[in-house]
Amino acid sequence: MVASLFVYRAGIARYIYLVLGVLVLWSPILALVSPQLRTLPPFVRSPHVPWKEDRSEVSCSANNFTPSFSPSSTQLGIASEVYLISLPWRQDRRQQMEHLQASKEINWTVVDALDPSDIAIGHIFERIVSQRLLQPSKGHRDDLGSVFRWPADINAIAASTEYLGTSGSDLWASAGTQDNKHATSSSLSIYPNVTCATHDHSVPSFKPSLPDWMILTAPKISCWYSHVSAVRQFTDRGNTTPEDVAIFLEDDIDMEKDIEIRMRHVWPSLPHGWDMVFLGHCWSNESFYSALPSPGVMSPLYDLTTQSHIHPSYSPRCTHAYALSLSGARRLLQHLRYPPFAYSRALDQAFSWLIESGRLRAFSVVPSVVIQRKVLSSDIFPGSGVGSAWREHLVDGVFGT
Repeated sequence: MVASLFVYRAGIARYIYLVLGVLVLWSPILALVSPQLRTLPPFVRSPHVPWKEDRSEVSCSANNFTPSFSPSSTQLGIASEVYLISLPWRQDRRQQMEHLQASKEINWTVVDALDPSDIAIGHIFERIVSQRLLQPSKGHRDDLGSVFRWPADINAIAASTEYLGTSGSDLWASAGTQDNKHATSSSLSIYPNVTCATHDHSVPSFKPSLPDWMILTAPKISCWYSHVSAVRQFTDRGNTTPEDVAIFLEDDIDMEKDIEIRMRHVWPSLPHGWDMVFLGHCWSNESFYSALPSPGVMSPLYDLTTQSHIHPSYSPRCTHAYALSLSGARRLLQHLRYPPFAYSRALDQAFSWLIESGRLRAFSVVPSVVIQRKVLSSDIFPGSGVGSAWREHLVDGVFGT
């Protein structure tokens, strides 16, 4: 009896020591992992998360990660449509993109970007300034005392297939009153000190010390307008399906030669309900969040040492390469044409804020599979050479970048 009791107690002691040992060994790992889990976007951290406006649930659990390729997803491995946004007079860039198109056999649609000197830019500037003077009657107040509230029907419109129609800032590019019908490109010089908004609608006062990225310029407005025009071409097509995906490219890029293999490997990891995927980015650590789990088997053709992963987007900048689902494109347009937010900053700043604030479900491919070449003069920062100091390199790019 005594011997049996001794053996029993010894067994309990061994079990306790084993549990304590496991805790001691794993505590450093848990300490490293748990902060990251706490900071994951809500729609990734939780299997079921209510969407802000209509409280519909979007499942993002690992068990729900399934491929969602449209029957027409032949472009770059994943897309039914590809759009190249380019200024018509930048023939130097277009010639290089023709080489890329031939090399990758891409059947893209060229969207002529709006020239920054176009009279429409002056009209848009006028509407931005007048919009900032308005004081809506409802909503929450930002740090300047103005009132802001996103439309309540954004999610419902994004999920539908009805024609979006013309609304909000869609009307800004044309003269809308007798007073501004006679505006000329000189309108641009009237507003040299318009600042870029932050957050939803926080507009800082102009100071000479503000950096260039905080000043709203004609090239930035041109970029916004041109991308919206391209996205509208995607959403306004006939015979669209919910599985349709479009890729939007700018004309200063290089991409991996095996981008199709890379994209087909990572794409099945996307959760249902995704809006946007950055194929390239700048000025952000897009591996801040852990990569999504991969439900498939690694292709034997895929190089394990250079594989790309999809991460929940952190704060991506640059608009040179991204993909949109059909519902994501419709959701994005609803935000970009909402008058208090429209043309309020550089387009990539708008993307970044919509992602950070949970308005878009976005993901980033890391490392980038499409990068900016930066070998020709910049359209966004004229006179600055080839653009910002951010540089990336591909493993085996078409141009060898």
